[in-house]
Amino acid sequence: MLTSIAEFARYFEGVRRRTWVAVDHVTPEILEWRPWPQALSCGEIIRHLAGAERFFVTKVAEDRWTDALDPGPSLDLAATRALLAAAHEEQAARLLSVPARRLRERTKDLAGGDVSVWRLLMAMAEHEIHHRSQLNSRLSAAGIGSPQIFGYRMEEVIARTRREPPVTS
Repeated sequence: MLTSIAEFARYFEGVRRRTWVAVDHVTPEILEWRPWPQALSCGEIIRHLAGAERFFVTKVAEDRWTDALDPGPSLDLAATRALLAAAHEEQAARLLSVPARRLRERTKDLAGGDVSVWRLLMAMAEHEIHHRSQLNSRLSAAGIGSPQIFGYRMEEVIARTRREPPVTS
């Protein structure tokens, strides 16, 4: 269970930093490209993430749902990036103003079920990671390739672990 808004905010900064790694690989040429007709484009995913942060923070801060998830109209790459950056700056500040006791409170989820507020923040992080994965898939499908968020490809990790002697205690 989360016990501190500041602790979650630090954690989410890392989640968003890794999302920016993917966003930084999007080019104007693939911004609105879709791998199939019903798929979200890279631009829609990025704009949706901006709205989703507002969606979750509003529920945590004001105990109400919004319709902020709609990615809205197409924007160029600079405007899309600016939207994500501005939304994050605004929502991070709003979130930090929420008292820690709010984390332990119960609220209604979208289906009307009872849920702890701290779980909504974890859902926000999982939601971001889900859509970052979609964005990475679009990058791969477009031939750009998805970036390595921790610096190593799987094959490099396997090779490194096989070269190093086992640690003994």
